[in-house]
Amino acid sequence: MRPSEATMEMLQTLKEANAKVTFFANATWLQYMQYAGVARHAYMDGHLIGMTYRLPSDTSTGRTDDEIKNDIARNSRTIQDLIGVYPKYMKVHESNLKDARLLNLVKSMGYTLVGFNMDEYDYKYNSVATSSKIAEVYSAIFTKQADAYGRKASYVVAGYDVPSTGAAAALPKVINTIAANGYDMVRLDGCANDKTPYKKDPIQSSGEVGDPKSYGGAEYKHGQNSVKEVARPAGGSPSAGGGAMPPMDSDASKTTKDSGEVKKSGVSKLSVAASALAIVPAVAYALFL
Repeated sequence: MRPSEATMEMLQTLKEANAKVTFFANATWLQYMQYAGVARHAYMDGHLIGMTYRLPSDTSTGRTDDEIKNDIARNSRTIQDLIGVYPKYMKVHESNLKDARLLNLVKSMGYTLVGFNMDEYDYKYNSVATSSKIAEVYSAIFTKQADAYGRKASYVVAGYDVPSTGAAAALPKVINTIAANGYDMVRLDGCANDKTPYKKDPIQSSGEVGDPKSYGGAEYKHGQNSVKEVARPAGGSPSAGGGAMPPMDSDASKTTKDSGEVKKSGVSKLSVAASALAIVPAVAYALFL
């Protein structure tokens, strides 16, 4: 995520719903105090913090393995400085083809690469007038699943936490739609039954740790309450207003290439867990930039 006024709006909605999700922090933006504060706020509210990583110039060509590892570790330390733990769950920004070398290095360092099997299209429905269609995406997928298989599934949902998408405007209706269809909202550690969703070291695969808010911890929470859906004026951006923000560099203008891959392969630990959650059908909502 690039923390913004949209993030604060979403955090307030999630607090009203008593729901927990996963935010993927882009360390590039955390040098700005206002963004760093929002990311820490999300962690203190009980949300899981992962990391979005993007290679300089979007390629590993011309860089040694150690240079790449050190760059990943530098980003991880930036997040640890804010929340006190190193992120373990990672989404790699991909501008075109997958960089197999980068993915192998990430896994060798002990990070868990995250895939998604549902895209809510909040970058497509990015105005107040169209943001209600995001909840319709959930309804259509839930209905299709029930009609095809006669039972519920579990989903890892990709959302984009930036003001230019409809994510913030749609969130109340999305939460209510998830609840109405008999699903629970969970963090990714809850989806994967992972009691240690953070790393002990940013560069070494030397163990994992949890905290009181992690799955199995005393403060862990999953599920949600219904929230009030507030009518908004038509037209404009869902999160219009707020302070001026630096220009963003995002892949939110295209469909994530990971959509659907969770069902097609067993490469990621999360891929398996997403379809094997035993307690209740779940929606692990993940927001990233």
